[in-house]
Amino acid sequence: MSEPTYWIGSYTPSMDGSARGIGAAATRDDGTLEFLGVAVETSSPSFLANGLVEGIVYSTDEGSGRVEAFRRADGFRLTALGGRKVSGSFPCHLTVTADRLYVSNYGDGSVDIFALHADGRIGERAQTLHGAGSGPRADQGGPHAHATHVGATILSADLGADRVHVHRLRDGAVERTGSGAFPAGTGPRDFAESHGSVYLLGELDGGIYLIDEEASIRSSGRVVAHWAEGDHAAALAIDAAGGFAFTGLRGSDRVAALRLSDLSPVADVPTGGSWPRHLALEGDVLHVANQLSNTVTSFRIDAGSGIPRPIGRLEHVPSPTYLLPVR
Repeated sequence: MSEPTYWIGSYTPSMDGSARGIGAAATRDDGTLEFLGVAVETSSPSFLANGLVEGIVYSTDEGSGRVEAFRRADGFRLTALGGRKVSGSFPCHLTVTADRLYVSNYGDGSVDIFALHADGRIGERAQTLHGAGSGPRADQGGPHAHATHVGATILSADLGADRVHVHRLRDGAVERTGSGAFPAGTGPRDFAESHGSVYLLGELDGGIYLIDEEASIRSSGRVVAHWAEGDHAAALAIDAAGGFAFTGLRGSDRVAALRLSDLSPVADVPTGGSWPRHLALEGDVLHVANQLSNTVTSFRIDAGSGIPRPIGRLEHVPSPTYLLPVR
């Protein structure tokens, strides 16, 4: 049996998907992924995160409004450890620290903070940070928390309000201390860190922003030279050297490559599938989860130019939404 190298998040029928739970995949000799099957049946595990406890994996249950914990079992199986109900709706992102689990709830813009036990199990909800505000686009009728990043400060991206909130730990609690405003219609979605720098992806404007710990914009650029009407950017992967970044463009179904030194677009190529919701970079190979075509496609990145070149063949994977390296 092949050793799993990726856990695959998905949409099940609770979110109109065709998957049955968290999947598993192995890396072939040519760098592409081979779908191994279902690691554990669970409802719409759309976002996955590795725990700091060995063998622990966390998932959102976007359809039922929960977060769940799992432990690695034999082969490519996972065993359910139980979970918790979130305070809001449509949990879509997780950040794990030594003692906390941060959950972004897209539906109402709240961020829940759960305690984590020493064995990796999810404890009681300790706090909820609430969102407010709206933006000019149809997807911005209210606050939509989409991601958190824990570094020198704790950052929370609100796609609906065009803001990134800033928090600090004080007396054992997370306190909101500020908020950075982004151009109207940005739709702050995903964070990525590289060599001590933090970048933010705009889902609705195709913007890429270098930000500091106070969520102030230090520089900005575009992920693609020609933004297609209706595109939604999703996921941000950066190569190990910090030279190039990559994102998926849902709508026009492209992978965009950009140069980090000046935040300028390099190239965009077809994904070979539909609705590239997430991507993961493994050395010089980029894997793309195409949610609506039920496929994962793989690309080799040219070291000099940063341009992705397709390799192998389409791999059938039911409603894939996230690719998490196995640890």
